[in-house]
Amino acid sequence: MTKVSNARILVIDDNPAVLDLVATGLHKEGYGVLAALTGDDGLKDFILARPDLVLLDIALPGGLDGIELLKRMRSINPTSRVVMITGNTDPTLARLALELGALAYIDKPFDFAYLNRVVVMALQS
Repeated sequence: MTKVSNARILVIDDNPAVLDLVATGLHKEGYGVLAALTGDDGLKDFILARPDLVLLDIALPGGLDGIELLKRMRSINPTSRVVMITGNTDPTLARLALELGALAYIDKPFDFAYLNRVVVMALQS
C-alpha cells in the first residue's frame, strides 16, 4: 500500500487531544493537515481548502454534528472522501454514515497504524 503524496487531510474532532494526536501523526506521515474543533469550522475549512480526505468525528458541539456535516460535504462535493472516527458505538449511526457516503467508520480508541492504513486506502479509492 503506497501513501498518496501531497494529500491534504482535514481532521474534525471536538477533543483537542485526539485532534492533536491524529494531526501530528498524519503530519509525520507527510500529509498536509488542517484541523477543526467544531462542525462549523470544519465546514469552512472544507469549502476553502478542498481537502483530499476528511476524518470526521460524529459527536461535535454546536449546530453541526458529524452526520449533518457529512450530508453537507457530500452535497457540496459528491465525490468527497470522508472517514468517520467516533467513540459512539451505535451501529445505526455507523450504517447511516456509510449510506451517506462515508468510506469507513473507525471506532475510538483506535490504533494509529490502523488509522494510517485506512487513510491510505481512502486516498486511493
